[in-house]
Amino acid sequence: VVSTQSTGWETLLEFSFQAPDNSADSRLLEESVDQICSAFAKSNESSGNMSSLLSIVISLIKHALSETPDGHSGEELETVYNSLLILRTITKYIVEHEPLETSPAYFRTPDIVAMATTSPTGETDSSPTTLKHVARYETSVDELCFYLYEFLVDYPVRLDTIHVHSECVKILTILLSSPLHHDSPSPYLTEIMTGRCAASAPQLIHMLLRTAVHEPLPQTTTVASYLWSYVPFTGTSKPLYSDTQFFKECLLLVLLLTNHSADNPYKRALCTFGHKEPSSNVNDTCFVMDLDLLYCYFCRDSQHCNEQDTLLLYNLIQGNVNVKAFLLSRTDMERMLMPMLHVVYDAELHSTHHMYMILIILLILTHDDHFSSYVHDQILGTVSWYKERALTNISTGGVLILVILRTIQTNMTKMRDRYLHTNCLATLANMSSKFHGFHPYVAEKVLNLFTTIVKKYTRMRNSLLGVGKDSAAVPVETNAEYLESELETLEDIIRMFLEIFNSSICYSGKNNPVLLYELLHKRDVFLPFQTHPAFSDLIINIESMLGYLTGKLEEKTENQGISVSVNCVMEVIEDVVRQWPADRLQKTALLKFEYVEESRPEDFFLPYIWTLLFSNSNLYWDTSRITLKV
Repeated sequence: VVSTQSTGWETLLEFSFQAPDNSADSRLLEESVDQICSAFAKSNESSGNMSSLLSIVISLIKHALSETPDGHSGEELETVYNSLLILRTITKYIVEHEPLETSPAYFRTPDIVAMATTSPTGETDSSPTTLKHVARYETSVDELCFYLYEFLVDYPVRLDTIHVHSECVKILTILLSSPLHHDSPSPYLTEIMTGRCAASAPQLIHMLLRTAVHEPLPQTTTVASYLWSYVPFTGTSKPLYSDTQFFKECLLLVLLLTNHSADNPYKRALCTFGHKEPSSNVNDTCFVMDLDLLYCYFCRDSQHCNEQDTLLLYNLIQGNVNVKAFLLSRTDMERMLMPMLHVVYDAELHSTHHMYMILIILLILTHDDHFSSYVHDQILGTVSWYKERALTNISTGGVLILVILRTIQTNMTKMRDRYLHTNCLATLANMSSKFHGFHPYVAEKVLNLFTTIVKKYTRMRNSLLGVGKDSAAVPVETNAEYLESELETLEDIIRMFLEIFNSSICYSGKNNPVLLYELLHKRDVFLPFQTHPAFSDLIINIESMLGYLTGKLEEKTENQGISVSVNCVMEVIEDVVRQWPADRLQKTALLKFEYVEESRPEDFFLPYIWTLLFSNSNLYWDTSRITLKV
């Protein structure tokens, strides 16, 4: 038993140690101290040493916060760091190894109270000489987390303090990891989501978010190295804890805290902060920060467009109306969009989840009419990563459409994910009423993909019906169920494309002669649908416009003796659309698809976030002890 007043703690905390900066070295450390942690946990009931350690840690943090940062010596700060490192190591062992029913007891501190005794005759005796002192245990997870929050929020992040801040973040992350190892509700999570911790949620999220998106701290050349001398640890040595790694840890903690449930104090904080600007109305915001800095963070190149950043952007666009409005007001959205489009374009180099999250972000953004129109006005010089052909003088909207089309085509041949088709087509549908200024290559790719899908549909339909030469291609008796399923999917895709064409003709046909040219050029592909019960209602406006254009083109070529050429056709189209009577088209509802989260989004996001944390944290996670499916 080592009391908090014992000089043994002071001696213990004088060690010098460089913490592992990768998961492999963290594993070596944990394996080296496994027996020490086990002995510590087994003896804790009689020794109460965990309670003493918690008290020491909290006392050291209080002392650090009571003085100005410049007033601390390096040795004092290292003592705080050492105590946090020991606490983190033991906490991780307890959370991973101890049953959930008993592990919270380690984090309780005894509150010694005097209880009256009962005499043999049954009478209560409360005289000072007969009082019995007993330990009434109170949870200290709330107090520990509260002071970890205090240190993170109030103590400046500098290169000589970053390792201490990192230990605070790691301890909070480990306390949140209980669901990885246990199916029952986590008592640690309850403490973090309620009480003083919940009240401090806005300040913590502000600090973590501001730190996560900040520029790297200036490098210095004089930082002490650390070596835990009595532990046989032989990991690689580096002179400085990575500020980039710490920024990543902060971001991952933000994602963990804000995605544990649809409504928690941390998520509310993330969804209600606003822009730090003199003219901004900040009455309804829990805190403000510089959204220009946040925007620049999301505008880094595709190499920095990682999954945790994309997930943060999704959370902000989906939940924070202030951030969403700020992003949509930007006049340089291509800076943020192009790195994301590059990731989707090179989808085989990235995870499926990453691509899905970006596609959902695009769906949310295109629901805004201003965005859907504006992206077609942003003309790019070149797109170096697009491999099919050289792209010059193409709009951001044009690139977006090309990437979506490529994703649909890839999905049809490889992934065959119906949900992905739906999201991609919904994004195009949202944009369709604002299509304008199409690059010829974009219009050509749209119609080429549509033609390919129609041909595939026709071939499968004939096979199923036993009609024509396609009927022998696939044995109907063994593939009928597959064909019916595929046919249904293709019908949905074709119908959505027809709705997109219909919407574009009705709402933006006058501004998109290039698309009308391609529709006219591929008019034959629409003819079978005029009598098809599933599509005939959507063909009326398309055929009305194309028929009118054909008549005007024939009139001009026959009466004026002009040969048909691309320039001639374009001149006719541009002239006709200016005079086209809008009442000749049937009125159609504006195509708008809104993204709606599942009723329990945490069921998807939490395992996903833990997957990201496993691959991006320098902590070691023993997969054999993880029961959560990730």
